[in-house]
Amino acid sequence: MAPTLLFCIGATKAGTSWLHRYVSMHPDCHMRGIKELHYFDSVEFDDYDTWIADVEGRRAANLAQLASIADPDLRQTKERVAADAAAWAQVLRGRRPDDAGYWDYLTGRLNGQKLVGDFTPAYALLPLARLKAMAGLRPDVRFVYLLRDPVDRVWSHCRMMAKRRANKPSEIQRRSVNIMRRIFKGKEPEIVRRSDYIGPLERLREAVDPARLKVIFYETLFTDAAIADLCGFLGIARAPADFGRRVLRGPEARMEPGQYEEMRAFLAPQYDYVAGHFDNLPARWNLGMEAAQ
Repeated sequence: MAPTLLFCIGATKAGTSWLHRYVSMHPDCHMRGIKELHYFDSVEFDDYDTWIADVEGRRAANLAQLASIADPDLRQTKERVAADAAAWAQVLRGRRPDDAGYWDYLTGRLNGQKLVGDFTPAYALLPLARLKAMAGLRPDVRFVYLLRDPVDRVWSHCRMMAKRRANKPSEIQRRSVNIMRRIFKGKEPEIVRRSDYIGPLERLREAVDPARLKVIFYETLFTDAAIADLCGFLGIARAPADFGRRVLRGPEARMEPGQYEEMRAFLAPQYDYVAGHFDNLPARWNLGMEAAQ
């Protein structure tokens, strides 16, 4: 019996890395070593070269780290990631749609597991027709979309970008605040695009059978009830989760006075849309002007 195909398509900075780790460690699941494959955006936008370079960089980084790693389990992990990166780069180098190659990669070394998956938050930006094609790719396809309080998500995104751009840790606070300011000047369009829940949710509702779509709030993700519900949705056994471990947690920084209120107003349509389509919003979404951390 063919495995279920899971797409976790976002949102950025809403728990996808933690969830990927949980699924990767689940005995009923088979996940390759590369989290974000970017196959469908490469096909949609003819952007193979960007993601070939990205995955080849991941391979090189993992190989370079081997020289300084003595722990055999960690070495094995790095070697597996490097090998998986090489295999995925080979698929992308065809620079053409290759659904068969994509599926062969996902199922490579499969050993009876019930589920394979692709965790690429950028897929949330894909047009309706592409999402429909993804939904019909295999007999059993499931979609998961994670939501996070909009201001919290933006601030986490700002801190992530600040860390990438900083020359030293002491710059992160200043850069985070400045990146937030740049959003209102139209100078951070990618952060704004990733802040939109309305478009992705509307497209997903049209493209995907409601029984095959699960929307989860970040604020309730790290609970036994949420994980049990997710496992039931995916058709896998319930397995314990490590809620104490955060993956890719952003650096510490604080907004300047007034920034929360300004961003909360900027994102008001997102709050209004989600409140109008989902019952029982997490308490965090209703905290008014309490500053996000």
